[in-house]
Amino acid sequence: MNSIKTLLAQTSPVVGDLKKNIENHLDIVSKAKDEGASLVVFPELSLTGYFLKDSVYDIGININNREDASVLEPIFKASMDLNISIIAGFIEKDEDYNFYNSSLCVADGKIIHVHRKVYLPTYGMFEESRYFKPGGEFGVFDIGGIKISVLTCEDAWHLSSSYIAVNKGAHVIIVNSASPTRGIVKGIDRFSSINMWEELLSVIAFYYKSYVIYVNRVGYEDGIGFSGGSCVFNPSGEMERIMDYLEEGTMKVEINLDVLNIERFKTPLIRDENLNLTMKEIEGILNEKRTS
Repeated sequence: MNSIKTLLAQTSPVVGDLKKNIENHLDIVSKAKDEGASLVVFPELSLTGYFLKDSVYDIGININNREDASVLEPIFKASMDLNISIIAGFIEKDEDYNFYNSSLCVADGKIIHVHRKVYLPTYGMFEESRYFKPGGEFGVFDIGGIKISVLTCEDAWHLSSSYIAVNKGAHVIIVNSASPTRGIVKGIDRFSSINMWEELLSVIAFYYKSYVIYVNRVGYEDGIGFSGGSCVFNPSGEMERIMDYLEEGTMKVEINLDVLNIERFKTPLIRDENLNLTMKEIEGILNEKRTS
């Protein structure tokens, strides 16, 4: 059986306190190892908190600068010593002092992938484009023979993101999030924001025949509450497990690629996708927009 045991970490980061958040990550990573997990996934910006505003400048890390990246050494060491992979959110800084809402993927004590959030919401309570530069791709990387792609929060609301990921070979789509609690709808036993997320994740899992792991944070910043509700959907679009809303905690799940193989054989949507036609149509749309 080709599978991976994964611990979902529904945390409440302390905004701006990198040291304290790293300590919390290390405690959870140790627990994940004790529970037999080989991968632990944290929420969006789990190492820094979300509403950082101008302090983004002070807490950004250039992972290509040894001195700058040394602050993350405890994460690298834990990954190596415990033989466990870690996905955590942080603020990345490049050589030109651009800042990114990024996710760090570490295995065997080394960075194997960094995802820079592509779609930066700047509406309502969100103002990410004011502080961050958007990423430019959706990558796929390998952990234990399982191909994974990370989408960060708003990325998942653009279905083209998942489309690109699965056509690049992803078996598992990990959506790490800092989604606030919003709305109460009569007749629904959860927040309307959570209801929208669960419907979206089910669609992605079902139509792209992939596992979808959603890890959302909890806690409060600037009076805004984050809803939690981290969960896993299988390639049939069915929710397998879900964590409590609003509460910190962890949940171990097992991602079994045998289930994915069966679903993709029964309904070969990915196999039959006509990428050439898609490209032709997109080029036509772009040309039309250029000339309009």
